[in-house]
Amino acid sequence: MTPVPFSPPNQKDGVMSAATPEGVSEVERKYESCSEQQMPSLSGLPGVDGEPLIDSIQLSALYYDTTDLRLLTAGITLRRREGGDDAGWHLKLPAGTDTRTELQLPPDAAESGVDVPTAFTDLLTAITRGAAVNPVALISTDRERHRLLDSAGTTLAEVASDVVIAAIPDGSAGPDERVWREIEVEQGAGGQTLLDAINSRLLDSGIVRSDTPSKLRRALGDAVGVPSRPAEMEKKPRPRRLLREYLDAQLRALTHADVEVRRDTNDSVHALRVAARRIRSVLQMYGPDLGSSEAAEDLVRELRWLGQSLGGARDAEVQQGRLAAAVDEIAEMPDREVVRARLDEYFSGLVASARPRALATLSSDRYLGLLSALDVFVAGIGCGKGAPSAVEVTRALRMLTHSVEHRVKRARQAETRAERDKLTHRARKRSKQMRYTIEATQQLAPNRSERALDAFKDFQDVLGDYQDAVVSPQHLLDMVTDSRHSAQSSLGFGMLFHRELMIGDALAADMKQTWKSAKKVARKIWK
Repeated sequence: MTPVPFSPPNQKDGVMSAATPEGVSEVERKYESCSEQQMPSLSGLPGVDGEPLIDSIQLSALYYDTTDLRLLTAGITLRRREGGDDAGWHLKLPAGTDTRTELQLPPDAAESGVDVPTAFTDLLTAITRGAAVNPVALISTDRERHRLLDSAGTTLAEVASDVVIAAIPDGSAGPDERVWREIEVEQGAGGQTLLDAINSRLLDSGIVRSDTPSKLRRALGDAVGVPSRPAEMEKKPRPRRLLREYLDAQLRALTHADVEVRRDTNDSVHALRVAARRIRSVLQMYGPDLGSSEAAEDLVRELRWLGQSLGGARDAEVQQGRLAAAVDEIAEMPDREVVRARLDEYFSGLVASARPRALATLSSDRYLGLLSALDVFVAGIGCGKGAPSAVEVTRALRMLTHSVEHRVKRARQAETRAERDKLTHRARKRSKQMRYTIEATQQLAPNRSERALDAFKDFQDVLGDYQDAVVSPQHLLDMVTDSRHSAQSSLGFGMLFHRELMIGDALAADMKQTWKSAKKVARKIWK
């Protein structure tokens, strides 16, 4: 498979532009193999025509990382490869089990005076925290490649038998060399079915799946460190440890989402804001128990700033999709195409202006300071027996439930739409806080927590749809009062406006019952 070239984002005044990086999904499985083991026959596999096409390739790659291996810890690989048909700079990002997204630049992509292309180092800012990336290993590979083709000559899969030599600088007399043999199977047009068939063929011959996800991780060995035993594997996990692991996982999710925001991928802004909100919810509830109260309050404030700074980009995307769907759903919509064109024009302008602001936020010293402060706070929590206790966790959940109950009641008693909108939004925010608080300590009562989370998701869906129905009318008013608006679409916008008001009223009526169901399930957590 030849990766799609990466289109580097442009820079202006130190801020990444909205240029969209390109990448390709790579599905690959790695296997252990000793020198005595022979590659089994790969003929007769599903869809494969005849014998594999075999050739040999010599590859050499210089791998880069920070001194403390932040990229490798995050599952990211950055290298400059020589040899083969994809020589150049490669950046591989995790994208799921056995799957990574690969970005590629030509061999001469690094600018004068720098070792690594800034197009890549800028993408990785949230992971590296601005630390320099330098060579950490030189890995040479003698590869025997088996390409499995169909009758038309299309590559269905590639099976590579590699002899690997890794040289790692040890800071003294010279490099420490490690040699091993492994097999890589890369999915092509044959899909999952062929990949599974190859897997069975290899396992039957005594070749086993590898525990190391990359050549670099195997090369560095003990330098990478051994992950600690997850709290959910313990019979009685401690709340403090659960909260630390949850915050650590969400911080990783935030930094990975940061990379995707810079690449301008779908839902990346939403993913980043959700991770920030989850961290904020836990710190609001347990921050003083986990560390300095003042530090927790500062982090909550900065996380709120981050979410608000990125809100415009996400909200514009949501509203554009919502109103575009509504245009199609209204049967008697007059001048439908005119209305649709005006929506596209308006929201495209909002999205275009929101993205530079989002990138400016992610490039700011304030944001990098927030990430560093989160690193320090989470690392300082430890896994001891300190507060909160299981009893204090249930007490916190009970308090949150009463708070949501109070806010829902006030929203239902509102006398005007404007008052109802404000109070329902407050109930929605507190409901999210409760959902994420349950999520963070789910292993204390796994089954009951899972049912409560499902119920709260339904409740939040109602409140989220309500909030979207509240925001839409203001966008419609902005459009019709704009100087570029034409009278031809006025009736259509009026129909959309009325539709959103009616949807809001209907959702407000559903709020009582959905909350009642969520509360009933949530109360079982502490019983």
